[in-house]
Order: sequence, then C-alpha cells, then structure tokens
Amino acid sequence: MAFVVRTVKTIRTHWKKSIFFSGLTVYGVKWLHDRHNDNLLRRKYCDEAKRYGDDTIGLGHRPRRVTVFLNPAANGGKARKLFEKTAAPILYVAGIEVTVVSTEYEGQVKNFMTVLDTKDTDAVVVAGGNGTLLEAVTGFLRKEDRSFRDNIPVGVIPLGSSNRFSKTIFGHDQDSVKAIADAAIAVVRAVTKKVDVIKFDGGGERVIYGLTGLEMGAYRDAEERKTKYWYFGPLKSRWTYLRIAMKNWPPLSSADLSYIQATSENMAFVDEETKQQMQPRKVGWSFTDFLFGRKQKYLVQEQAQKEELAIEEEKQRIDENVSTTELTVTTTTLANPKAPLNALQVTFGPVEPTRTELIQEGWDRINRSGFQMGSVGDQTRVVKTVHIAPSEKTEWFNIDGESFEAMKVNVSLLQRKLNFFCPAEMANETR
Repeated sequence: MAFVVRTVKTIRTHWKKSIFFSGLTVYGVKWLHDRHNDNLLRRKYCDEAKRYGDDTIGLGHRPRRVTVFLNPAANGGKARKLFEKTAAPILYVAGIEVTVVSTEYEGQVKNFMTVLDTKDTDAVVVAGGNGTLLEAVTGFLRKEDRSFRDNIPVGVIPLGSSNRFSKTIFGHDQDSVKAIADAAIAVVRAVTKKVDVIKFDGGGERVIYGLTGLEMGAYRDAEERKTKYWYFGPLKSRWTYLRIAMKNWPPLSSADLSYIQATSENMAFVDEETKQQMQPRKVGWSFTDFLFGRKQKYLVQEQAQKEELAIEEEKQRIDENVSTTELTVTTTTLANPKAPLNALQVTFGPVEPTRTELIQEGWDRINRSGFQMGSVGDQTRVVKTVHIAPSEKTEWFNIDGESFEAMKVNVSLLQRKLNFFCPAEMANETR
C-alpha cells in the first residue's frame, strides 16, 4: 500500500515527466508489437515458400533462375534492407536460384536488359520504385529479341515511396511488409497475367514505355515540389497546395491535342497465335510461291491493309486545344476495371477553378486510396492514339511517377504486351 501511495505522490509531483515517459512507454510497446507481427507475417510467407522449395526436381533439370534488379537508393536508401529482410528469404527458401544486380546509376537497368538472354534467366524481378520499373519495362520493349519478352515474366517488389503499378496488382491498403511479401510470393507461385503497356514516342530514340500513364499540370507540380517543404513535416503536402493557390494564379497548362477516337473495331485485340492461324495455308505449289514465298506475299498484303486503315483513321483525327489545371493519360481499364473498351483515356480538368476548389482537391488526394488519375467531373476522351504538344517549354510530364521535360509526344496503347507475376485471383482476367 505504501508503494502505491508513493507512486501516486510521485506522479502528482512530476506530472509532466510522468506523461512524457508514459507516452514513450506506450510508443515502445506498440513498436515492439508491430515488429513481432511483422516477423510472424514473414514466417507465414516463408513457410509457404518452403513447400515449393521442398519439391524435388528431376535428373537433368535445374532450379528456376531469377534475376533481381535492386535499386538500393530507392525509398531514401532503405530499399536494400527492406529487400533482404522480407523478399530475399521468401525467394531463397523456395529453392530459386537468385542473382541480385544492384544498380549504381540511372539507366543501368535498360543497359542490362539489352544483354540479358533467355539462357541467362527464367524471370526478371524489379526491386525498387517507379523509376526502376519504368527503366526495366522500357528495356524490355526495346529489345529486338521478341522471344525474350514473350517467355520471360516480370515481377515487381515494391520498395519505393509510391509504387504506383504494384498497387494496381497487389492492392493499395497494405503495409510495407505485407506488400513486399505478397509480391515475392507471387514470383514463387509463378502465376502471371498479360499487362498493357503505354508507349510514349517523342521521336527518334526518345521512346519510353510505361504502365500507368502521364500527368501534366498543377497537381503534378505540387507533388514534385512538396519535398522542398520538408520542414513542415506531415503538413508539407497541404502547404504545397496552399502555396500553389497563392502564387502564379491561375496555374493553367495549355496543349494541343490530336487524337483518333477509340472504337470496338480499331481497338480489337488479335494475339500472335490468332495471327498465325489467319495466315493462308499452302494448298498447292505455284511458281510465285516458290519465287517470292507465300508468307512474304501475305505480309505484303497485311501491310497494305494496315496502311489503308491508317489513311482512313487519319481522316477521322480530331484536333483540340485545351487549357486546364491538369491533363492526364492512362488506360480505361486502370481507371475502371469494368470498362467495356480497352483503350487510352485522356482527361483534363476545369479551366477556371477557384482557389478553394484546387486546395480541396489537392488535400483530398493526399489520403486517396486506389488508383485514380484526374478528378471527378473532368472531361474525358477515349482514344486509340493521341498526340500531345505542350504550349509552354517550361512544362513537365510525369510518366509513371517519374519527371520528364515536356515535349511533343505520341501516345499509344500496346495491349497485353508483358507477362507480370500476380495474385492467383487475377490470373484469369483478360486485361
């Protein structure tokens, strides 16, 4: 009883210190509890991976080989620790032969992709943020070896700060450990789905291949600038939108758009196997077939049909000048998984928003879960292809979350172009 009395007196006498240390104790207990739960989660995924590793392989066969491109600089330099603590054990206990390539400079992943061959690996895993994945996808699509991209699936380990594309596959409402573990176990399970790729062609060698889309305008600029206001702590994002509303009003971006509207006919997807079946079969011998080759003759006819179709589509091209707070390009199926047509979706926001509307929309985006480009009520164009010509040379694009100097660019959709590891429930999705 005396101990209790002394304790109460001490708390009453030193109440400020008591509150401080009580808060510190609660924080410490919660931290230990969270770490314990994370370790239990890691063990759960490793137990599943071990069942794959315990499977025997036949004589003359070899374990699966996976090449991991790890960007240790992602997420403020925390990427390597996150990978080694959560993803790597899952891959190793599954009996996978893992080769980890740590990147040291920008563009290195694209260079590696040019020399990587199907004899070197059975899968490629990108462990990093948006920029690392963008490099890998661009390297994949630039390869001349078509069999490589057809036969080598891609995995994504989300180690960056935003991880846009990964969230469209594995979900948005996940903590860091579960998101990484889900991505790693997807590589182990080897379940894949075909994913659309967006091509951004600036002419010459300035070609980029992305997965989520393009952004231009005030909201893109705000996201880019918020790191400059780090001294505001958790309020830096809100302050950024206040700052934009107070300075250089109205924050409008102008661009000339030229696009071809999408239809079910011009967006019809034909896979390579179907194309092979559509080729005329040889039923007899002729001197023409012998001289020129039947297949070459078919290819010439197919090219002529494509050129004729392109001429007809150009006659239907629509030109439009827009002045807006935001311009975005993504796919209809990312914007709405139940969209009836798989095509590009161009959106642009209001021309004259009020300061309050811009600030409120920016603040709403801070806590937004789920993938969304643009704002509710934006004007929308569903297109097959679009040419964007920014009016101001000072504009910047965001492509898959990475900044690029704005330029004239042709945007088109490459349907079901790459195989990505995914959860089992997504494997049967058609797009």
